[in-house]
Amino acid sequence: MTSVLPSLRTTRVTWVTVEKGFHVASRAGEFVGFVEQTSDGHFVGFDGRSTPVGRYESLDEAQRAVQQVPAEEPAISPRAEGAFRAAASVSGLVAVGTLAAAVMMLPGV
Repeated sequence: MTSVLPSLRTTRVTWVTVEKGFHVASRAGEFVGFVEQTSDGHFVGFDGRSTPVGRYESLDEAQRAVQQVPAEEPAISPRAEGAFRAAASVSGLVAVGTLAAAVMMLPGV
């Protein structure tokens, strides 16, 4: 299975300050994570699933930590999985039908 994630990892991360003390990261339009400043002046980094990755003295440290969290492969939805299974079943039936037709056309059958 080929994944596009390695190419996304090489794409530049863009940080946007949503409001004072709240910074959001994205890469190629995909949410990467965020950094929030605490009331005591520290910075807490969160990954793309809002799981804390650490508490840091500076915004730069927190941003680097968020950017270094490995990207998770997107989960396939049950609906999409069902569609793929149905397509595979139909493809299999077409292949069997084609084989049967080819066998029936052989001389002497």
